[in-house]
Amino acid sequence: MKNHKVVQLETPHTQQVNVNRQVRRRVHVRRCERIVAAFLLIFLFLGFQIVRSRHSLAKVNINIHQTEVQLASQKAKGRELNQQVKQLHDPEYLQQVIRSKYNYSKKGETVYNLDN
Repeated sequence: MKNHKVVQLETPHTQQVNVNRQVRRRVHVRRCERIVAAFLLIFLFLGFQIVRSRHSLAKVNINIHQTEVQLASQKAKGRELNQQVKQLHDPEYLQQVIRSKYNYSKKGETVYNLDN
């Protein structure tokens, strides 16, 4: 329990000390507000940078996936073409292709085309 018998004197010196204390308190509060504002701005800026970099990373990952799909497709097409090249080196297959595609016939052979 406080003792209410003691009263602070209101002399010009104590008034000046109180004013100085209030001024220092306001300066301190203002300084703290500025520091918090600066940290908030830095936090927002860095957060924005992180969001942008994640967005860019997602785009790059999508492009990588699309490129991998295209690469797989091209590899499959290349395997098919290599298979065709191997088959074209086979004389029997080559003769079969020439006969069916270009209606080629040997001497003395008659070719009949029947429509289905």
